[in-house]
Amino acid sequence: MLADALSAMFEANLISIDAEFSLTGTHHCVLALLQIAARENVWLIDPLAIPHLIRPLLSALAEIPWIAHDFSGDGVVFKRLYGIVPKSLMDTMMLAKALGYAQPGLKTMARLKLGIDIPKKEQDSNWMLRPLRESQLQYAARDASLLLPLLRELTFEASLRQAVEPDIDRALKQLPLSLEQMLMRIHNYAPPSEPLVVEKIRTMGLGPTAMARAKRLLDLRHSWGNQGDVAAVMELGNRWITDRVIHPPKNKIALEKTIPNPRFRKKRLDSLWKVFTET
Repeated sequence: MLADALSAMFEANLISIDAEFSLTGTHHCVLALLQIAARENVWLIDPLAIPHLIRPLLSALAEIPWIAHDFSGDGVVFKRLYGIVPKSLMDTMMLAKALGYAQPGLKTMARLKLGIDIPKKEQDSNWMLRPLRESQLQYAARDASLLLPLLRELTFEASLRQAVEPDIDRALKQLPLSLEQMLMRIHNYAPPSEPLVVEKIRTMGLGPTAMARAKRLLDLRHSWGNQGDVAAVMELGNRWITDRVIHPPKNKIALEKTIPNPRFRKKRLDSLWKVFTET
């Protein structure tokens, strides 16, 4: 089935691409869902089910032009996880900005240019849990499928306005260079040498034990978050980690009092307490 889809994508020679990730941030998240549209078709690809196929799939697709909306963040994740950057890209958000739209998000542009109201309640949902809800699948498929008609509408608008609006003409002529620069930044991406929390602990001069604890707590947050444990992302924020490292709990009961979520406490308290007893 994937081979048939790949053949159809190459035959179209243009794909819209979108993705959903775990909630652990650009530098640590994993790919939870990949959405690709070409012509009248939309494919939802589950990277958690076929992790060994995502890199070769993206590598093959990188040879044909992509359409994306606000690709700067997604592109960094594709580069970090798979070493993939498309050779050719049109970013519809950047095109909308060049046309002077002050709020060029996909929801706004879909309403203005396509007359479609996109419900966004699933945007920050937990994409790591399986099975995905029907509303999540519909949301994911819709975003990818809108990009080609949106590009058509914006391109048509550009053709009308470029000849009569000098500012728009200049912005549109600058767009290819801006796209090239964005792709170059993605090519050159390197993860930060240290997370902000660790850097702050280092600056405060709290010593190697505090540094080790901060790193271990961050590792747990990323690991649990990438397994779909949203509570880990919510409860183990940067401020919580910093406070626990600066003022280590004297016992497990003291640590327990710092975690409001009872279900998360029950599930993770022992593992968190080990950070303070083993380092």
